Amino acid sequence: MNMPPINAEIPMTKTKNKIRVCIAQINYDSLNIHKHVDRIKSIITKYKKHDLIVFPELLLHGHPSFEKPEGFLYRKMKVMYNAVSKDLYQFVKDSNAGVIIGELKRWGEKYYNVATYINKDGTQSYVKTHVHWTENFVPGKELKVFDSPFGKMGVNICFDAAFSETWRVLSLKGALLMVNISAVPKAFPVEYMWRRLAGAAINNQVFVIYANRPRHSFSGHSAIFNPKGDVLVSAGSEEAIIETEIDLNEVNQWRVEEAILPHRRPLLYREIVNRHKPVSIK
Repeated sequence: MNMPPINAEIPMTKTKNKIRVCIAQINYDSLNIHKHVDRIKSIITKYKKHDLIVFPELLLHGHPSFEKPEGFLYRKMKVMYNAVSKDLYQFVKDSNAGVIIGELKRWGEKYYNVATYINKDGTQSYVKTHVHWTENFVPGKELKVFDSPFGKMGVNICFDAAFSETWRVLSLKGALLMVNISAVPKAFPVEYMWRRLAGAAINNQVFVIYANRPRHSFSGHSAIFNPKGDVLVSAGSEEAIIETEIDLNEVNQWRVEEAILPHRRPLLYREIVNRHKPVSIK
């Protein structure tokens, strides 16, 4: 990882000032994959003039835990679902849109939970690095920022949000905007997730986009947070399309007003790279 020198100024990134963002809070339709993809395409067509359209985690192919019998989705990946991804990539490029979508990737007999950013210039992918203990994915090995027409963009997936180090690294790599795509279940309170996201926004002085699945087993409540942690727009628990305009200059303005990053003291934080056992109260 290329980190700035200790106490170095974090460069102010020049970008397109104002961008339109859209979150498609929809769920996966396991009954008909082609009908499901057509629905995704219709949303992209309608909102393609937005600078960014964001879909939730594992939205393209589905989540293995919800396919019955267990492992059915993995078998479908072997015979047909890779072609589904390639078809959507080409559709997005031909539409001159910018899309982030969650999908399942297979390399050999290993499966990865992936967030893919597609635009006319190509595709960039991030593999979920913090795999929840209930999942069987292979964890990724790199925290990545994506290049976009409006500047650097950080992406993480669901459980990644629980780790403050993830957000800070993406911020230090130059991200002004961060996207978390999720499939957060109803059992995990919405207010807990929002606290994490608002904290990530204000502590790293970035915009945070949260796209979660709605209905059935999931909690929805997708939202966009500004660099001070305020909610700009949000959805409820049902399917919804939410959109807003954000001004990325607010990041630089807030970083000048409240200069956090240049005053970091990384030598004091070395302990966080050590492995620790959880402390329990006896």
